[in-house]
Amino acid sequence: MSYKDRMHPKVSKAEIEVFKALSAAGLTENMVTQKTIILKSTIPDFCWINKRKIVFLDGVQVHSKDKAQRRDEEIDELLELQGWDVLRIPYDPPLSAEGLQEIMAAIKKFLCFDDE
Repeated sequence: MSYKDRMHPKVSKAEIEVFKALSAAGLTENMVTQKTIILKSTIPDFCWINKRKIVFLDGVQVHSKDKAQRRDEEIDELLELQGWDVLRIPYDPPLSAEGLQEIMAAIKKFLCFDDE
């Protein structure tokens, strides 16, 4: 099994909803999704290359385990050493309308578009 097979098997429903909301808010300019960064085989959910900002949506069913948390922390440290700002947003699927609003507020603040 190659590293690509072990990485993100598919885009989650929450990621699709957040992408739609980011698009509606006009926040997808210069953004890429599911961009492979060869660094511990990580694929950020949303990445603004020009701003050096990365957002991960972390489903609590996977990312609350000790091993996953240690891996996430290690990835964050490595990314930060390379000049990236990293935001991890935990969520409990399925994503509710209120949860989506909270995620969008966090991303807007992270991107310095906190106009609300």
